[in-house]
Amino acid sequence: MSAIIVSPHFLATKAGNKILEAGGNAIDAAIAVNAVQGVVAPETCGIGGDLFALIWMDGEEKPYCLDSSGYAGSNVLNAKLSNHDSIPLSHAATVTVPGAVRGWETMHKKFGSLPFDTLLKEAINLCQKGFPVSKELSQSIARHKTSLKKQVAAENFYSSGKPLGEGEILKRRKLGDTLSYIGKEGSSFFYSGELAKEIVNSTKNLLTLEDLANYKSLWIEPLSLDIYGKTGWTTPPHTQGYLTLATLKAYELSVKSSNLIDHHILIECYRALAADRDNITYDYYEEINKFKGLDLNYVQEKTSSIRHDSTSIFSSPEKYGGGTAYMAIKDSMGNAVSLIQSNFYGIGSTIGVGSYGFFLHNRGAGFNLKDNHPNNLYPLRKPLHTLSPTIWSHNGELDMVIGTRGGRHQPQLLSQFILPHLLKSSSYEENMTRGRWTIDHFGESTASKLIIEPSFGNKFIKELTEKGHSIKVTDSLQASFGPISAIFRKDNKSWIGLADPRVETAEASMR
Repeated sequence: MSAIIVSPHFLATKAGNKILEAGGNAIDAAIAVNAVQGVVAPETCGIGGDLFALIWMDGEEKPYCLDSSGYAGSNVLNAKLSNHDSIPLSHAATVTVPGAVRGWETMHKKFGSLPFDTLLKEAINLCQKGFPVSKELSQSIARHKTSLKKQVAAENFYSSGKPLGEGEILKRRKLGDTLSYIGKEGSSFFYSGELAKEIVNSTKNLLTLEDLANYKSLWIEPLSLDIYGKTGWTTPPHTQGYLTLATLKAYELSVKSSNLIDHHILIECYRALAADRDNITYDYYEEINKFKGLDLNYVQEKTSSIRHDSTSIFSSPEKYGGGTAYMAIKDSMGNAVSLIQSNFYGIGSTIGVGSYGFFLHNRGAGFNLKDNHPNNLYPLRKPLHTLSPTIWSHNGELDMVIGTRGGRHQPQLLSQFILPHLLKSSSYEENMTRGRWTIDHFGESTASKLIIEPSFGNKFIKELTEKGHSIKVTDSLQASFGPISAIFRKDNKSWIGLADPRVETAEASMR
């Protein structure tokens, strides 16, 4: 049985392979992949961010689901935000407790096989010896130059005042030291002591030492839904993962059997269901039975106004960013991990924890400032999360591991990528390079506004335009429309892993 790793960066994929070669399992490899990804691509994720994971253990019929996302600080109401309509992206109030490090340890304690410090060795090595800067990283540190240059955590990101260019070598020795201590001492090094004090100081005491010390990752029940004969699994709210499954189910209920995808209907299904997203933010830990977002009556009711010949009017969810890394891992024993880790907006808040060489995410920007809203900024509350990993099973066996970055667009990208596989309407490779669309602004009295990749062609554009969609065509495949990482079961004996060509560093490895 094949072992497969797909990640957004070839160095992360390589690190995971080393762990598998050393006898580690998919969970060990996932931690190593994530650690390296945060080192070499801090514009996507890092130890200052959150983590979710779906873990499939061979012989079981559903995945384990880990919520390692953080909550707002106890003192967050002391933030001076009365003159703001939303929380500024670089404000300390956007920094919720970072969950990734505790998540690694929680995963490892339950399922890991190799020593924890072994899993971080490649990340530490890259910090000390250096690695080539990617095009995406170079662009990101150039874009954030004003806020990053004053951060000690970014002291090596610039040379003679200029951002490092693509291919130049970056060393992150302070981060390497931090990872080394985490490997030896565990997550307590991160959530207590001097490092925790520096996090508190960096957030101007909006986070407290108690907030960090008391933080725990949670094993929760995943959501699931049967669609076209397969079962999709995802993380429940406060994430938006349910939207992927609900959109695909709504499509199945709306379209008569056909291998030809009706993108108009798929778009309208998403729009109808996404209208409620901002209000479905409850943390369903131990109370998943209360969530009705995948109830068939709810799905049918929300999509009942969809018209096959024209767009409908639906309210618009708020915009949220996407600085995220998704990685899919499967070992030769049949275990698999669907892991997503994020800073939220690029490098995050750009608030550094200087002595320790990393940056804090700004996931708290997912809160709003509306009085009495279920997603308003409030102490120890978790914000709405855009992260939407999936695992798919068929007749109780692992079938697909799929996810992407993309912020609010994740369910859009995943639903249009997964649907052809459910319908068996295209090859695995063809579907990865097929054109994609995203829906940006739409609201009351507003047409559906699509951004689409050029490979769709003029006929497709004409048909959607005639149905009322407003369309903007890109000049090439868009990096922000991925990268999707995917693992598929081809038959009883063979598997395939695919990396997305939209991001040049992405790599799939099969062994």
